[in-house]
Amino acid sequence: MDYTAINFNITPFSEEIADILIATMSSIGYEGFQYTDTGFTAYITCEQFEEERIQKLEILQSLAVDYQIDWNFSVLQDRDWNLEWEKNFTPIVVDNRILIRAGFHPTIPGIDYDIIIEPKMSFGTGHHPTTTLMLETLLDFSGQMKGKRVLDMGCGTGILSILAAKLGASTVTGIDIDEWSYRNARENIENNQLQNIQIKIGNAGLLEKEKEFDFILANINRNILLTDMPFYERCLKDGGILIMSGFYTQDLPSIRQKAAELGMTYGDQKMKQNWVAVSFTNNKQFVEL
Repeated sequence: MDYTAINFNITPFSEEIADILIATMSSIGYEGFQYTDTGFTAYITCEQFEEERIQKLEILQSLAVDYQIDWNFSVLQDRDWNLEWEKNFTPIVVDNRILIRAGFHPTIPGIDYDIIIEPKMSFGTGHHPTTTLMLETLLDFSGQMKGKRVLDMGCGTGILSILAAKLGASTVTGIDIDEWSYRNARENIENNQLQNIQIKIGNAGLLEKEKEFDFILANINRNILLTDMPFYERCLKDGGILIMSGFYTQDLPSIRQKAAELGMTYGDQKMKQNWVAVSFTNNKQFVEL
């Protein structure tokens, strides 16, 4: 399948503005995003691409008051994508314990967890602060992961699912609404030779048929998290842990308030470049009172 790549350049560059635009592009069918030094690249199938639709986006007009936003597009044939990401993807080490690399990169001695990722057009390579924060938070719970059931919502490349499995989780379920992410996550799981991870296509509505989990991981965005947190609470065991990221420090109060309304107890948080990862413990007895 051929894709159209839309390159956005933001002057002066603002990561927050880039994320606002990414959320907008996601809402109109764009399936994958890659950050650049001056903005980001968004991807959509050639069949779905409509240049006029981008030209008419109101958000571009409103942002033009304070930012210069330039964009251009090109067709990226399916066979060219591997060359594109191989050229730009560099290995990353998280907390001196996790190595995230492509299959053609050499491993590093002394690393506890070696994760092979072929990101293509899926989110989650460890380069974005939210992915790094989620990985670091998972490491904090490494002593509690053995034999546990884990849910990874918005799994993207499957990187969090893979780490959870390597930390000893008995079963991991990854869910993503994007078919490309579904295929990519399955490929990454196979490359890491893991047998206990299942990937599904869908949204939080799938959770109504799921059994309770010990851990739920969700690296999405503020609005989706606030909408889906009741689903998470219902399928999280009493005493289970919810770990979330994908939102800014200024969004933390609303996230904590929603968690409190659902009977969840605040645990801890990590911050990086104005992004946050936070953990909560479920308390079903509180909800039932």
